[in-house]
Amino acid sequence: MPDRRPRWPNFYVVGAVKAGTTSIWAHLKRHPQVFLPRMKEPHYFADSLSPAPKKVSDLHCPGDVKRYQTLYANCGEVLAVGDASPSYLWDESAPRNIHRACPEARIVIIVRDPIERAYSQYLMNVSTGLEELPPLPAMQRDLAREEKGWWGARLYVALGRYSAQIQRYFDLFGREQVAVFSFGELKRDSQAVFEQIAKHIGVDPEFIKDMDVSKAENPFRMPRSRLLQQLSQSRVTRQIRHAILPESVLAKMRTTKLLYNADKPVQDVESKKFLQNIYEPEMIAVEELLGRKLPDLRKSWV
Repeated sequence: MPDRRPRWPNFYVVGAVKAGTTSIWAHLKRHPQVFLPRMKEPHYFADSLSPAPKKVSDLHCPGDVKRYQTLYANCGEVLAVGDASPSYLWDESAPRNIHRACPEARIVIIVRDPIERAYSQYLMNVSTGLEELPPLPAMQRDLAREEKGWWGARLYVALGRYSAQIQRYFDLFGREQVAVFSFGELKRDSQAVFEQIAKHIGVDPEFIKDMDVSKAENPFRMPRSRLLQQLSQSRVTRQIRHAILPESVLAKMRTTKLLYNADKPVQDVESKKFLQNIYEPEMIAVEELLGRKLPDLRKSWV
């Protein structure tokens, strides 16, 4: 009888938020030597996410070891077993918790122009009804909040402070176990980046050559109806959708033009300048840490 005991993942896509982690999760799932659970963001190793509010507990399992390991009960003998939770880059305890479970784990980090990243997150929150303020007041208010928890604050600025976040993984896992890419690299040559990721996590990159990995998952979309938005975000509606509809139908519903507008508004200059003043020294620190220039991280700056 095969051993069906749960396994800890041996690779982790840890972020950043709004930097392509959903695309990496979706495309790597198709690799025959990779297992990733249907739950894209378990968030198990992030201490600051536990306990989760009831309204999101059906989508994540922070702090629930039994539920988390159940996700991997049927992963079989594949070479690479993964967890793609973007909270792991921001959460200070996540690297230590992952290292305790799997010290030989391979880590994948994607960094994005932090101004562009913050605005993309802001638009996502607007589209889901979590944000009503214009960009600059929303980011100023969030930065001033004393409580920085994942489920309360938006973390528009905090999630783009990459240098300390990357350093924590370097310190625990060593640079050879941590691969850092930019979102710009992923967009320009997704094939090459996915082949590098495959090598990094120990699976055959040849399979990537036969896969179309250029499609972006979880692209921008704004509901055309506020009522439709409220109905789609209810816990009961989500549970029913996932229970009765196949993933292919769910994917089409998330992108159909009948329900969503895909035209992204241009970011205002004021919020760009506000963020640029914060991130200028941060980007210098990231480049020094990685030992290479990353012009992609400043491509939207004024």
